[in-house]
Amino acid sequence: MKKTLAFLLLALCFQGGFAQQITLPEVPKKIEFAGIIVNLDTDAQKSVQKEITALLKPENKYLLDKLERIQWYFPIIENILETEQVPEDFKYLAVAESSLLPDAISASKAVGFWQMKAPTAQELGLRVDNDVDERKNIYASTKAAAAYLKRNNVIYKNWISTLFSYSLGATGVSKIVPADWASATEVTFDAQTDRYLIKTIAHRIAFEYRINRLKESRLSFVEYKKAKGKTLNEIASALGIDVNELKKYNSWLQTSTIPDDKDYSVAILVGADNLESIQTKINNQPESVSIEGVFPVLKRTTEATANEEEPIFYEINGKKGILAKPGDDVASLARGGKMKIKDFLRYNDMSNNEMVEEGKVYYLKKKGRKGPIPLHVVLSGQTIWQISQIYGIRLKNLLRLNRMSTATGIQKGRVIYLQKKRPKDQPNEFINDKEEEKLEKVPINEQYEEKILVKDARESESEEKTKKTEPKPKVPESIIVEEGNKNATPKDKDEDDIIVISDTDDVRPEPKKTPPTKQPEIITPTPPVKTTPAKTPVPVSNTSVHNVDVGQTLYSIARQYNISVKDLAEWNNITTSERVKVGQTLIVKPTSKTATIPVETKPSPIASTATNTHLVLKTETLYSIAKRYGVSMKQIQEWNGMTDQNVKIGQKLIIKK
Repeated sequence: MKKTLAFLLLALCFQGGFAQQITLPEVPKKIEFAGIIVNLDTDAQKSVQKEITALLKPENKYLLDKLERIQWYFPIIENILETEQVPEDFKYLAVAESSLLPDAISASKAVGFWQMKAPTAQELGLRVDNDVDERKNIYASTKAAAAYLKRNNVIYKNWISTLFSYSLGATGVSKIVPADWASATEVTFDAQTDRYLIKTIAHRIAFEYRINRLKESRLSFVEYKKAKGKTLNEIASALGIDVNELKKYNSWLQTSTIPDDKDYSVAILVGADNLESIQTKINNQPESVSIEGVFPVLKRTTEATANEEEPIFYEINGKKGILAKPGDDVASLARGGKMKIKDFLRYNDMSNNEMVEEGKVYYLKKKGRKGPIPLHVVLSGQTIWQISQIYGIRLKNLLRLNRMSTATGIQKGRVIYLQKKRPKDQPNEFINDKEEEKLEKVPINEQYEEKILVKDARESESEEKTKKTEPKPKVPESIIVEEGNKNATPKDKDEDDIIVISDTDDVRPEPKKTPPTKQPEIITPTPPVKTTPAKTPVPVSNTSVHNVDVGQTLYSIARQYNISVKDLAEWNNITTSERVKVGQTLIVKPTSKTATIPVETKPSPIASTATNTHLVLKTETLYSIAKRYGVSMKQIQEWNGMTDQNVKIGQKLIIKK
């Protein structure tokens, strides 16, 4: 009898424990999300309850693992959202999107913690290529997601609408969101409310309920910031941790060495017992050093924004700077920097008749008296002014250090002193091409619209002679990829199925990369024979032309007359990339009723079936190369017999016209 009673009591205990495990939270009629009161009618309550049941039942290993990840990652996400001034409730959006699995991939190729597609991620400043995919980096991807949400909230002025826009994009949701939601503090969900909103609210209720009933995890993540140029093996060895564990939680890195093009954060999962010692070792680690000689040192300080008119600020060599975008001139940059034009010109050693170059960063503070390194070797076509901008040294000081009276042309290979004055009895020094090649670096540019090509800073003497005798197309040396569709969405609607990469795929074998012995070049076919342009009358009126003034560009003129650059170029039979000259007459409003002025018309390009041979550079991907030539990735794969989308440094690719 006693044994039977004991058995019954034990059974009741197990039954009670099991019942406690599967207890579900009740869905209230009102719930606050991101500071907005959400009213749930009867139908909405039933829908949310159904989602909660699916999330919390059955309580299996998959659910317990998810709850563990929530405890690990939420402190990181909460800290970033607070810093970026995004409501903390959006941490549940990351759970809804990816279950906090860094290698999660949706059916539409959205990847990572916040399920972003590659164009969206790149537009938000994340690196996505064969070496690095920051969508899988909890620190970088959360900052990008916060920037995306903040940008959309500026449009909708309601965090619930902003939440919806994460599914459909700012454009896609504009016709669906009720007009009275703008600036509203209270909204209502009913039977017609989109499932994406219902699911997110369900995640908030379900996992907030479960987290409050969990025992605190003894594991937590520590951020390692001093990672530039290091390998995960080096970091693991220095901290005394398992490198395989380090690789497991940093699958964003698919190369042996962490790149030094920007700051990357490495996530280190540690236990409570050794948390303090690991943190001490991290604090004692030396700062990583950038590649010697890469100048200017640029750091973007302006976040991604939907307003293209807003200025974009950088730190250039540690000083405040501003980026010249398409359409900018001296006046607009000075205005963006909130300073007088004369001060902007003085800080950049420019004169009144000089124009700014788009993609370049200009100083908003005085440059220094000395450079950051002792010497510089002049590259082909480089001017003393350009050197003063690269190293942030005042032009008059640079001239004085090199005993130069004027900023006249300087010869390729000449050694320029940046920190001390060249000895009076020492003649100018020159370094031959072979030695110079080690010092040359690719200039830095930023992309807008489709692409910006960075002009090759090095040309051999034979190339210079060829230029004098026959026309040659400009050959881009490198493209800094920041391509993205502003209307792209992080994730398409109703794509709930997540394909998770298996553990065996966490770390792909790294292909051996042999750096090229010389700078890659792009081989292009001989350009078509140029024909003499004809003069074609274009009808205009007295009020439909504009005379180009000092400092104006095609973009600034188009903005002045509220017309597109494309139309302005077509009306004047020029390309959007051509520079305009002071005094040049441009048509700004065509009409067929008045007199005409002659305008040069350019011959149609001769059709060619020739091919280009493209050599892959360090920062390039198949996506960026395809965009560059206006072809598809699939075409490049077919032309080159490629079985996947991976490209290697120095690889030759056939690009057909």
